[in-house]
Amino acid sequence: MQARLVYAGCMALWLILSALAALSIASRSLLGAEQQFNNQSQQLTEQLKQRLLTNETVLDSYATFSALDHRNEIRQKHPFVLQLLRRYPQITTLAHIERVPQSRIDGYNRQLQREYGAGYRLRAYARPSAARPLPAQDEYFPLMFAEPQSQGNLQLVGMDASQQPQLREALQETLNSGRTTLSRQLRLPDGEAGYVLLRSIDKHQASGPLELQPRHFAMLFIRADSLLPPDLILPPGMAVSVRHRDDPLRPPGGQALLLGNSHPDALERLLFPRLETSQLLGGAGQPLRFTLSWQQGWAQIGLFEWVVWLLLSLLLGSGLALASYSFVRSNNSRRLRESQLFHLANHDRLTGLANRNLFYDRLQHAISRVDRSGKRLALLFLDLDRFKPVNDTYGHIAGDRVLQLIAARIQDVIRNEDTVARLGGDEFVILMEDIESNREADKVVARLKQAIQMPYPVDQHRIMVGVSIGIAYYPEDGLLIDELLAVADRKMYGNKQSPNRQSETVA
Repeated sequence: MQARLVYAGCMALWLILSALAALSIASRSLLGAEQQFNNQSQQLTEQLKQRLLTNETVLDSYATFSALDHRNEIRQKHPFVLQLLRRYPQITTLAHIERVPQSRIDGYNRQLQREYGAGYRLRAYARPSAARPLPAQDEYFPLMFAEPQSQGNLQLVGMDASQQPQLREALQETLNSGRTTLSRQLRLPDGEAGYVLLRSIDKHQASGPLELQPRHFAMLFIRADSLLPPDLILPPGMAVSVRHRDDPLRPPGGQALLLGNSHPDALERLLFPRLETSQLLGGAGQPLRFTLSWQQGWAQIGLFEWVVWLLLSLLLGSGLALASYSFVRSNNSRRLRESQLFHLANHDRLTGLANRNLFYDRLQHAISRVDRSGKRLALLFLDLDRFKPVNDTYGHIAGDRVLQLIAARIQDVIRNEDTVARLGGDEFVILMEDIESNREADKVVARLKQAIQMPYPVDQHRIMVGVSIGIAYYPEDGLLIDELLAVADRKMYGNKQSPNRQSETVA
């Protein structure tokens, strides 16, 4: 039982030390992962800022070009515009918007029909074939030109940008502030999620009369997925999100830019930290919120760390196993030595029976139990008859052998709960507990005499000895141990003087 406790304690200690080692190794890995997270965040932030600056520069170039010759721009393709689109593939469309008052709608419609066909006219945000009536308002903001002149972009011509909520907000912001404005996320003509970057072409004066307000606007469509590098590979558990400041994480009109996989299990969320940083980029004109998060997990602990931990765990387990085995073995050896010393101190070396010390101790305990239970006990004193001639005739070795055989026969006769002891020489004593009557002790005495008086084969000799037995009962014959032994000894001598005793030695 003690050995099991030692082994169980060593196992628990091994688990604790292995967990601490794993925590230490994991901490180093997580520190490296935190540095990687900071580097990734800085790199993506710089790339996103550069992309926003590039988009604004392209829009400024297009606005400058449109200001020089916006009339020709709406009628023909320009190599400069095509060159911009080829160089910056994240831009899907470059467009020109004109502010048209209510009084000029008829002239504007005639201009569209003259340049693009009879089906074109000022309309809400829809295909020309599915046009719906425009709501009455003071002025409109139709698209006059969209480059490249694809089928999808031609359908945008004549569309009133103020009828689209995201574009209307961007137009209003541009009119109020005079700066470049990024719209909230919307669906681009090709169906992809994206943004519109808008700025005025004319000189802006927000506090002036209506005719000093800008009448022409340059606009470019940007794909949302182009804001980040196309070859971006994120480690497991890392996710990056880019969205307009005023957009929810998942806009109703499209999917925000969300890359990576951040779906850890419950154990990873419990054991590993989560890193997250969020920044607002682009200033007031292009307010994009960049969020980078990384839920640390098992994947952040590399193969080298796992191997180191496994080797360290094995070394700890081997050391603890060796230490526990040595401790248990040493403890068992000590207990064995103590048991041997106890046996030598309390047993007869020749016969292995209890000696006087152990017998006195058991007799004292038996008397204490009898006092509590009210039962009786018997003390049998045995003395061998004519044993001295055995030593004189056959030697002490043969005599010792006879004593060993006698001890074995006595143990075969008595009950398991009885105690037999050798007091010295050829004297034995038996303690019988919980006896009901004297007849029980008499029957044992008869069996003992029969067994002891049978011949003993020793070195091709048949040796016979007799035995005299005296009985003392507790509490009738005495209350003390010495009194009981004295009574049993006296009765034994009385039995030895009986003319019917038999104690012959036959060779």
